[in-house]
Amino acid sequence: MKRSIAIWMILVAAAMADNLSGKWLGNFKVDGGDHNVPQLFLLKQQGKLLTGSGGPNAAEQYPIENGTIEEDHVRFELTTGEWKFAYDLKQEGEDGLKGDLKLESINDSRTAKVSLTRLKEK
Repeated sequence: MKRSIAIWMILVAAAMADNLSGKWLGNFKVDGGDHNVPQLFLLKQQGKLLTGSGGPNAAEQYPIENGTIEEDHVRFELTTGEWKFAYDLKQEGEDGLKGDLKLESINDSRTAKVSLTRLKEK
């Protein structure tokens, strides 16, 4: 019985650790660029589905589209006016997401590196 409870507690802790819901702060840097662009995401995870919003700050947020989570890979998109942002991130520990960003507009395409950290609730 004690062993069953211990296994159950480990599984619950692992499931909670994998939940990406919360506030994430970080930046991206366009390949060849000279500065970081701030990023703020308010993520909501339900199973393998990721929703929420993101943008450069709290005042400028855009809805997350096509958000999916498969094992430690997180993919989602944002559309801001003429630009589409496609994120392909990998979870690093409980509170880190890092990876690639593809930015596309009608006349331009760029790539960037992204780094996000979950903000701890006080």
